Amino acid sequence: MSMACTLILSVLVLPAVVSGQIQSITASFDYGFALKKRLNVQSASAIGGGAEMRMNVFENISIGVSAAYASYAIDQTDALNQWNWNFWNDRYYPKIQSDMRADPNLSAQIGSVQKMDAIPVMFSVFYSFAAGERFTIAPNVAGGISFFTRKLYADETWTKQFPQAGYTLTYNLRNFAPDKKGNVFALALGCDAAYRISSDVNLSANVQYKTYVSSSSGYADFPFDDECVITLGLTFLY
Repeated sequence: MSMACTLILSVLVLPAVVSGQIQSITASFDYGFALKKRLNVQSASAIGGGAEMRMNVFENISIGVSAAYASYAIDQTDALNQWNWNFWNDRYYPKIQSDMRADPNLSAQIGSVQKMDAIPVMFSVFYSFAAGERFTIAPNVAGGISFFTRKLYADETWTKQFPQAGYTLTYNLRNFAPDKKGNVFALALGCDAAYRISSDVNLSANVQYKTYVSSSSGYADFPFDDECVITLGLTFLY
């Protein structure tokens, strides 16, 4: 993630370098959901937030740079086997089965929980026009890179019965798989709407379709092809 940190730091430092050209800075809340899924993923949705700095280029055209953080919840069929976790597949799960065959009083329920952290860094071009006294609409195109880390753990609930004592012991444990990390290139189309609530503050919303490039180095481990991202934020004008 060192490259991601460098890019985010650049986003934070850049205003001091080009302060005369800054048009606005937006702090936002994001919600995203996957459209076309991969790798037997049934659903993937995220909440997060970020910041965008926009600079004027021409009268109606501006460019923006943004960095964000998104936390995804992922539902994947047969996630433990899909992960290709050698320790689980070759050693641990066979031992679970062997232990339960050897002891009829022992049972286990095995589930899994999967999440993904993503840091998208995007560069955008906006064409804005007035849609009313206080409303502005800005279609936009964007490109960038998303750094991701997928995380998985097995959620194990074990039950041991002691018939002679009339007692049942139940306990839960988590077994964490190695993370899957990578980065993917992204292209996006969106539309931004802003409502002027004061002389220097806008209430903004953006809907964006984002697709991920299959030739990216981390695409093999990325769980979906495209997504829709909805953003709500406050924009501070300069």
